[in-house]
Amino acid sequence: MWAQSTTGARRLGTAVFSLAALVVVAAVPAALADGAQPAVDPASSGPSPQAYVVGRAGQLQVVDTVKGRVLATARTGGRTTGVAVAPDGRVVYVVNGWTGVISAVDPRSGAVVGRLDTGIQLAQAVMTPDGNRLYVTGSSGGGVIAVVDPKTFTLAALIRVGGQAQGIAISPDGRLLYVAGTQDGTVTVVDALTLTQQATIPVGGMPQHLTVSPDGGTVYVSVLHLGKNPHATLAVVDARRRTAVGSVAVGKGAGAVAVTPDGTRVYVALTKQRAVAVVDTATRALLRTLPYDARGLSNAPGDRRIFLATGSTTTVLDGADDAELATFDLDEVDLPGITGEPTAFEATMVAFAPDSAQRRH
Repeated sequence: MWAQSTTGARRLGTAVFSLAALVVVAAVPAALADGAQPAVDPASSGPSPQAYVVGRAGQLQVVDTVKGRVLATARTGGRTTGVAVAPDGRVVYVVNGWTGVISAVDPRSGAVVGRLDTGIQLAQAVMTPDGNRLYVTGSSGGGVIAVVDPKTFTLAALIRVGGQAQGIAISPDGRLLYVAGTQDGTVTVVDALTLTQQATIPVGGMPQHLTVSPDGGTVYVSVLHLGKNPHATLAVVDARRRTAVGSVAVGKGAGAVAVTPDGTRVYVALTKQRAVAVVDTATRALLRTLPYDARGLSNAPGDRRIFLATGSTTTVLDGADDAELATFDLDEVDLPGITGEPTAFEATMVAFAPDSAQRRH
């Protein structure tokens, strides 16, 4: 069903989706067949055609970000902590972290095509731009990075890192990994080719999520601070000097972070505040706080749209001025034998392919 928005500050339409029933693979609903008007103007908003929206309970929905269609739906059967996408968009890796399993999903059909049991508790994931390696953080007698070979879908190596490894990001050239150590308040720099540690950068608090500026020069880290006055900051790390150069108070709840293609703004999900912080990178100041209950957020390389995982919806913002472009309402019915009752899709993460190769497929 397509509904045109008539209220609020939204510039364009609001896409509303309903899945009447869920099987292992859900095809494109007939109600969203060709002919629906686009929810977002791709010429002005960005190039990425598909968003991979992950639910808390391990569901995945593939969303056409231009015409507002649900292309496929899958279940991976475990609590989700991370997600990464192959550069060609043909495989989505869903991290069922509590069980130590990585599920490989074909986003064209929604079929789970492989499962890798690592035997360790896992957290977040990132894929190299060339698609040759998948890196997943975890805990096994301390912090580790599980190195997965996507071609064979096997565990190739384990890298020991300090603290409890949580967030992970990769430099635009694919050479360096940045890992958040929540226990020791550090960001570890790892050479992605030699799998060796290059530096340990103190940032304080409990680092959670990271993102790297498009030029590779700056790493932004959401940091949780406990104690009498729990709060969150955005740590700013000079990637070349390998030192923390600033910190911005953003609110409460250090969630996912995303940076605009021009590098001028950083968005932080304030999970305890049910809001999103917008930080000016030039002044290192909080510009504003947006009233969105975002469980996670992300954007694709070169795409100025910011996608918010807002529970039962995915909200799309324009990274140039924070205007709301569209809202995708994703409803789902659980499989019989699991609960037997309808359950709203609880979006907690949004992911994209690490480069633009998927647009050619």
